[in-house]
Amino acid sequence: MVDEGGLWAVYATNQNAGNIVISKLNPNTLQIIKSWTTNHPKRSAGEAFMICGTLYVTNGYAGGTKVYYAFHTNSSTYEYIDIALQNKYSHISMLDYNPKDRALYAWNNGHQVLYNVTLFHVIRSEEL
Repeated sequence: MVDEGGLWAVYATNQNAGNIVISKLNPNTLQIIKSWTTNHPKRSAGEAFMICGTLYVTNGYAGGTKVYYAFHTNSSTYEYIDIALQNKYSHISMLDYNPKDRALYAWNNGHQVLYNVTLFHVIRSEEL
């Protein structure tokens, strides 16, 4: 996966009990720069994508698809979220973010679907 922050590998390991691991990679050598272990089981994940160093995971492939889990690599924290994805053709089989277009591209039951992404910056009191 690629986002504004670089190149990422997302996978599961036996050492992490089948939970998702995120690794930031050096784009020239493909060596791991840093890894984060999550508490999210790969078997419970649908699709996943990275935006600005945050891993987003969907709840499945069929109707009622939602982005429901986010792991923030900048703080090594996670949260459960509820962002509905319109699943017009009933089966999302690929979901990938393009940082240049700021869009999610999906294959949905043989149709290519584009989801525009709106990013915003939360200003914390310590930044004021």
